[in-house]
Amino acid sequence: MSERLPKDLSVLDDEWRLSAFESPLLDYTPDPELQALVSAASEASDFPIALVSLVTHRLQFFRAQVGLPPDLCAAMATDRCTSFCQFVVAGEQHLRIEDAAREPGLPEDLIQRYGIRAYVGFPLRVMGRTVGSFCVIDLKPAELEAPALVRLEALARKAEARLEELARQSPPVEGNLEAEGEAHRAWMAVAEARPLLSLSEQFSEGKISLEEFQRGLGALAGLTGSSDGT
Repeated sequence: MSERLPKDLSVLDDEWRLSAFESPLLDYTPDPELQALVSAASEASDFPIALVSLVTHRLQFFRAQVGLPPDLCAAMATDRCTSFCQFVVAGEQHLRIEDAAREPGLPEDLIQRYGIRAYVGFPLRVMGRTVGSFCVIDLKPAELEAPALVRLEALARKAEARLEELARQSPPVEGNLEAEGEAHRAWMAVAEARPLLSLSEQFSEGKISLEEFQRGLGALAGLTGSSDGT
């Protein structure tokens, strides 16, 4: 049975929660351990899509994924408001949705554009803060049995431990920080004027390079700057 969605989403903008992303937690570099965990989650649930999703100030950032459609695979992010994972973070508890088409309050874009119907997500906590969701997604209505849910929660705890480890790693050695700062400030101006959808469209049309697109995402999420995007 689907569970009631949290109505209070204010925790998403809690400064203490967002401060977790000031660590090296957000990185485009693929992590083999997290990738293995989402692959195992897809297999355990028989759902085609599995994610480690980190919910930042403005974005849902896919730290690891299997099964995403090509555009989301390239972007590795969506706007935060266009996500199911925001409700896992806001409620700070697991969420099961058997048929999203019958669940009021969910982002319609995910249902209509991508055909997402079933979702199961477990909160991911780092340094005591709920930073995201370990989730599986199906394109048809579905309900997982208890053994699969137990297996998924165990995988989520492993993903949580790995994120904690990544968050506590030393930041990159100073070198190109001034150049990175200039690039970030330039892209912040772009990101403030262009939502993620606009950046995605420009990338898909070949108007900006992958590097430029990723810098735009970084600016939106505050990956190279402050967590509030300013």
